[in-house]
Amino acid sequence: MNERGDRSGNDAEVANFVQLFTTNERRIRAFLFTLLGDRDSVDEVMQNVSTVLWKKFNELEDPTGFLKWAYVIARFEVLAYRRRLARDRFVLDEDLITTLAEEYTGDDESLDIEERIRYLSDCLTRLEGNDRHLLIAAYASGTPINRVAEKHSLPVNRLYKLLGRLRRRLKECVEMKLMPN
Repeated sequence: MNERGDRSGNDAEVANFVQLFTTNERRIRAFLFTLLGDRDSVDEVMQNVSTVLWKKFNELEDPTGFLKWAYVIARFEVLAYRRRLARDRFVLDEDLITTLAEEYTGDDESLDIEERIRYLSDCLTRLEGNDRHLLIAAYASGTPINRVAEKHSLPVNRLYKLLGRLRRRLKECVEMKLMPN
């Protein structure tokens, strides 16, 4: 038995994996950064992702789907990492990670994610302080949404609607910045 645990990798298989992985590594890292927000966490999770990608490479049926397949594995590794850090109060909740991952992988334009991250960061700074604080309280604090609503004296349904509007504003802001001049 070898490191992969199930079969030995022949030279062609190894070369194919290395080519696909190196071609997409930056995109996978950008995806992880979107979900995790800091480089140390990305580095840690990226190690796990690359190991799982190699171990499961024989399960990939179509090499043209490598990136989307890698995103799925990366998302699961982020969720596992998040569970290990559950005590950290600034960890995004699993629903948000899943939502971000689905939006990211469902968008064909997501390949230029580094540019989108820069734009998103800029758009976040343009939000009013209360709106920005509300987004952070709802998504980054790990606090249940009903408690966030209670803390801000808002009905839960109104908070969801407000958060939806804020997400749409951020999305529109990023999309405007992505439009050709």
